[in-house]
Amino acid sequence: MKTSSAHVIARTFQVPFMFFLAFEASAQNACHDVLTAGFYAEYAKSDAKVRDRSLYAELCSLNYEQAQAAIKSARVSGDDGTLGLSFGLFALDDDGVQEGLSSRAGPSQASLSEGRFRQWKAGYCSKNSELESAQAAEFLIQTAVPGKAPGSVATAKALETWSSCMKKREGLTCWASPRAPQGEEFVLNVNWTKNGGKESQSQPEVHYSYLTRGGKSKFEGAPAQRVLPAGHKLVAGTSQIAITRPTDKGLFASLQVNHAGTEQSCKVFIPGDSDFTLSAPFVNRMNLKYPG
Repeated sequence: MKTSSAHVIARTFQVPFMFFLAFEASAQNACHDVLTAGFYAEYAKSDAKVRDRSLYAELCSLNYEQAQAAIKSARVSGDDGTLGLSFGLFALDDDGVQEGLSSRAGPSQASLSEGRFRQWKAGYCSKNSELESAQAAEFLIQTAVPGKAPGSVATAKALETWSSCMKKREGLTCWASPRAPQGEEFVLNVNWTKNGGKESQSQPEVHYSYLTRGGKSKFEGAPAQRVLPAGHKLVAGTSQIAITRPTDKGLFASLQVNHAGTEQSCKVFIPGDSDFTLSAPFVNRMNLKYPG
């Protein structure tokens, strides 16, 4: 069977392209891991409501093995027995915490089976993709920095290192930062880094941008529902764009630029006040029992 030249070219292009995607994902995960490591180190010192929302979002982005590691890391900082209860991870039965666990012992001492985690994730994480959940966790963790108590430096240091890591990523990178906890305004960080020759140093031009769910850019000249005006040229480094949104509204911010004939894009999910919060324990309506 003969192989067409077009097929060969397509396969030749596919290999480096897939390698590039894998490299980009690896770089993004490396930055994310820096942030979560600092967060876990001071989990017990952080405000309970904020930290649990952050961990809830993070767990929605993880598989079973990763979730086990995350919970173990958070427990190391200090466990008062409530870890897992506030976001329903161990309360899967109709009458709440069971399986022989007393309130004094704390549900966070329970083992987490894969079946239990899968059911929890199906019930709690269906609104957002794993990538969106990871972005929400990054946003929420930034509001969970402990106060100035002695030793409360790991999360703050991790935030600085994470931000520096994001700024070093090649090409177009976007991430969101809160202006103040529970605030209606946040900052969209748009970073452009390109190494190489003279052509690579040319400025990328905004081709398209969009804000969902009533988001409004405060950048001068930006039309309604747009982050930046079309044709705007990004400068090297990080541009911080203030975005306002309706109260309690999560939204997406997306951006597409053209650089030297090549398009690059980024999309960020910013959680609303009601995202990744629990008003009541999850009810195991199927009455399934899990071992362990």
